[in-house]
Parts: sequence; structure tokens; C-alpha cells
Amino acid sequence: MQVKKILNNSLILAENTLGEELILMGKGIGYNKSVGYELKTEDIEKVFVLKDREVSKNIIQVASEIDIEYFEIVEQIIKYAIEKYNMKLMEHIYLGLTDHISYVMKRIKKGIDIQNFYTDNLKIFNPDEFEIGVYGCKIIEERTGIKFPIDEASNIALHFINAQQDNPNSIKNQKINSILKGILDIVKYTFNITFDEESTSYIRFISHLKRFAQRIISYSQDSEMNDIIFDNIFETCYREYYCVKKIGIFIKKRYRVEVLKHEELYLTLHIHRILEEDNKVKLRKK
Repeated sequence: MQVKKILNNSLILAENTLGEELILMGKGIGYNKSVGYELKTEDIEKVFVLKDREVSKNIIQVASEIDIEYFEIVEQIIKYAIEKYNMKLMEHIYLGLTDHISYVMKRIKKGIDIQNFYTDNLKIFNPDEFEIGVYGCKIIEERTGIKFPIDEASNIALHFINAQQDNPNSIKNQKINSILKGILDIVKYTFNITFDEESTSYIRFISHLKRFAQRIISYSQDSEMNDIIFDNIFETCYREYYCVKKIGIFIKKRYRVEVLKHEELYLTLHIHRILEEDNKVKLRKK
């Protein structure tokens, strides 16, 4: 296998003899290597064969921001799901789940605790996926020494629900796609922007919207948060919050579901990041 790109010291993009792109992991695998270097088998600890070029491209983009350990943790959780529940999973879960765990770790280290309110529903309706989430929290604590709140098990579970290739809920997936399109159109026309679909903020926004749509169609919003954290965010990001209110009207009209305040907070922050990146691009072009 030949090196195509060094992502970091422990992660590289390579190509095998069949012309397939691979993400390879190993301690120091990228150190002192160059493009075209012929890798030795003993250097490689983990191999991801990514047939979907879009997924491969996205992983390459965020790899520089994410600790290699999180990729390894995700690979262990996915292996557990496949072996115990014989799940057939779409490759995007490697990116989405790794990025999610990285984000939660940063949040925990900063002392930010945002509660999850759909854990009970997932325990009942998706017990296998929830059990994988519990296993994931356990592995994260064992590997990092940082305890993930049990509510995070439901977030991990949602990644596995959405990534199953043979998921019988095709109608549900169509509804999810419809919600995504509706929300993206609202943001696009509210701010008159063109999405950079390769940007980190867009990728993370889409990942969040998929989980948000899952909760909407499953009627999983069953509690509110207190108001302490909201006021400053909504005052600072008043344009984004105005857009989120329009999204709430769309959701209520189409699905008869009220978007709760904690969901509004997440959407506001994601849209804020989208606008920040869009402004940076416009400034560079001037």
C-alpha cells in the first residue's frame, strides 16, 4: 500500500493495489513518511476501506481536528455492534460518531453539561442500539478516564439507528430527508447563502439535523431545559435564532410538533457556525 496523504502522525490516506482508498491508523504511522512511500504491514494497526469517496473526503477534512484515539474508540464500538447484532452499517457512521465523541469530550472538559431528553424512549423502542450506546460510554471511560453521562448513550444509539443499511423504516428515512431539505432551504434563503458542502460546519450541521429529524418524527422531545444557558446565546445570535423560529413554524405546520428550547439552542449554534464560515470565505474573496 502506498501513502497518498499524511493526515497526522497516526492517520494516513493510502491506496491499495486495487486502487481503493484506505484510511490507515497506527501509532507513528505518518511520522517521517512522504507521498508514495510503500507501507509495511507491521506499521498498520487499523484499516478502514472507504468505498464512498464522499465519506473518505469528509474524514480527511476533519482528521486534523480530531484525536486519533477517538477514531480507535469508534472502530471498537462499531466492531462490537457488528459482531453482537450483525448490523450492516453505512460508512458515514465512522465520521459522524467520531466527530460527535470529539465534540462531547470538549464540552465535558469545559464543564458544559447539556442534558438529553429522549433516553427513555430509545431504551424502549431501540434497545439494541441503546445497549451499544451504553457499551460505547463504558469504552470511552476505560480509554480516556472521562465518564460520559448515560444520556450520551442515546446519542450514540441514534448514530447506529441512522447508519443501518437494512433499516426497515424507509418511510421514516424519507421523512428525515424531507425535514433536512426543508430546514436547509429555510437557512439558505433566510441568509442568501450557498452552502459549502465540504466545510466542517456544514458536515456537522447535517449530522445534527439527521438526529434532530429522527427525534421529531419519533416524538422524542419529552422535556424542557431551564432557561439559564439560553438568554445570552439567543441575544448574541439573534439573526440565527430568528431563522430557527422559522424552522419551528415549518416543523409545527408539517409534523405538528413544537420544537423545544434546547433543540432551538443547538440549531442556533450550528447556523451561527455556518454563517461564520460563510463570512470568512467572503472576506477571503475580497
